[in-house]
Amino acid sequence: IQDMAAQGKEPTYCMGNDAPLAVLSEKPHLLYNYFKQRFAQVTNPPIDPLRERLVMSLQMQMGQRHNLLEEQPSRLIKLESPVINDSELALIREGHLPTASISTLYTLDDGPQGLQLALESLCERADAAVKAGAEILILSDRIDAAGNPATLSAEQTYIPPLLAVGAVHHHLIGNGLRMRASLLVDTAQCWSTHHFACLVGYGASAVCPYLALESVRHWWANSKTQKLMETGKLPVTTLNGAQANYRKAVEAGLLKILSKMGISLLSSYQGAQIFEAIGIGPELLATGFKGSISRLGV
Repeated sequence: IQDMAAQGKEPTYCMGNDAPLAVLSEKPHLLYNYFKQRFAQVTNPPIDPLRERLVMSLQMQMGQRHNLLEEQPSRLIKLESPVINDSELALIREGHLPTASISTLYTLDDGPQGLQLALESLCERADAAVKAGAEILILSDRIDAAGNPATLSAEQTYIPPLLAVGAVHHHLIGNGLRMRASLLVDTAQCWSTHHFACLVGYGASAVCPYLALESVRHWWANSKTQKLMETGKLPVTTLNGAQANYRKAVEAGLLKILSKMGISLLSSYQGAQIFEAIGIGPELLATGFKGSISRLGV
């Protein structure tokens, strides 16, 4: 996050990364790490996101989609980028399209079956919200069931956002409701370009990475950062500039990921599930990632 906020680009990694796969690691990993981006099997990338930027776009649209073969008015929100901040999220909530905020938090009272019960409840609430007229579903891990601000505790945790968006996405498809609403993810568990790509690839139209943006603000306000900028060791930037740099880095990373498969529009990448799961069992795969390839389960 520091490099993204300071330089406006992703940090550089070495090619000799010998860290074990998530499924083989002895340390806990995020769900994102069990998914690997598929790519076109050619020597050069099908699209060069640097030289062919004019034919690529990260624009997304949110709202109810009608039958393309029928002439009828449509109300949609057009986003230039899937990465939004708190102010833009507030504007979407207050906009002309009806929204519904659904909490992904759940208590640990139900033991090992708690996650499965929480997923079923999440899908039922999403289903009811769409039938009630909501055109944008906001899946948030910082509110409770009543919509009040909430945090994690020893008694409460949250559904991984990738699993939450995948489960709701497939549940709405199964009930014939998917085209009536868009999914927006408001989460703390999203900071790298791979995280954003996974969320969009499994159905999200936009993501508000509120903790990553808050981390950028804390980094910028730190006295050490200010001193480095004063001495010229870091590029001088404002608070808004640092947050804009972070978004710019994520957007550049998404374009790079799209180019690996030869996709020029992020709207074409949305819900395409161009990933291979490594270490995801069949039960979890059927719940949130139906149709994804998983040759190695657990």
